[in-house]
Amino acid sequence: MKKILKINNLLIIGLMVLSSCFKEDEKITLVRPGDVSIRAIEMLPDYSIQSYFNLSSGEVVSAFPKDSWDIGLSCEKDDFTLLLNTARFIKIAHTESDNFDVTYTTDGFIWQFDESTGNPSGNAIGKWWDSTATGPVSRNEVMLVDRGIDAEGLPAGYIKIQPLINTSTGEVSIRIANLNGSDERTFSFTKVNGLRYVAMSFESGQNAVQPEPLKTDWDLLFTQYTTLLFTDTGEPYPYLVTGVLLNDTLVSAVMDSITPFESIDRYYTENLVLSKQRDVIGYNWKKIVGDVEIGDVSYLPILKMVYIIKNSDGDFFKLRFVDFYNELGQKGYPTFEYQKL
Repeated sequence: MKKILKINNLLIIGLMVLSSCFKEDEKITLVRPGDVSIRAIEMLPDYSIQSYFNLSSGEVVSAFPKDSWDIGLSCEKDDFTLLLNTARFIKIAHTESDNFDVTYTTDGFIWQFDESTGNPSGNAIGKWWDSTATGPVSRNEVMLVDRGIDAEGLPAGYIKIQPLINTSTGEVSIRIANLNGSDERTFSFTKVNGLRYVAMSFESGQNAVQPEPLKTDWDLLFTQYTTLLFTDTGEPYPYLVTGVLLNDTLVSAVMDSITPFESIDRYYTENLVLSKQRDVIGYNWKKIVGDVEIGDVSYLPILKMVYIIKNSDGDFFKLRFVDFYNELGQKGYPTFEYQKL
């Protein structure tokens, strides 16, 4: 009897030691998925509206005419990156000269635009200042600006600009004039905490009301933007497209064209690698149907393209586009269904 008790005690001790070698199961908090919602964004048939959308609230938190601003300044500390409003098809040419007073022509220059990926290496203006022991100093380079298109879709003309920094205050300003030097003016930027950048019009200076909301308040930007396309022979060319850009400071996403929309749940997102590339959603979730040469085309969403998005609140959503038209048959109303996972 004593022998049996001894064996039982040894078995119990062995099980206790063995069980201590196993890691405790991780606790998974189950979250009930939200309802599937459908939302249409009003960009208008001429795509003239930029709309900032928050997935958590299901609301457009800001909407402005795309031609309300031209250039923006980063609000990050010690960062003076200048961003172009590529919804206007704006391009930049570097003169490699600091002489603002001469008359410039547009011939012989290489024109660049901000890449839609959001990669800093694709910023057209680039690093226009030097960092020194006493603070930032402008290189004073004069740049030519192709202002793209106006609200009517017509060429908006050319200007020259010269970004400047006040070495005493650190204030950034833009010197602006026509190519021949006429109509000269200078506008200053004031950075705002919580924004990605502050926007300025070449005509009136920094916007009194900023088009882009606080970076914690939005996830997706519905807008036109410039991107790089390729001809049938492989030649690259910039083109104005209509689609969706990410809030790349806080939001990430990935596209899945294999798994059905209905089958994607919260567990499925665990093994996904999401990207903060700005144009990861982009424009090609719709296809063109019809004759492009005569302009008789329509746009159909590609239903199998599903986007999994981690938003600014850290929540996961799945989203796919289901239409590009309103009930009157007008284009410029991207419609999507989405669900919190």
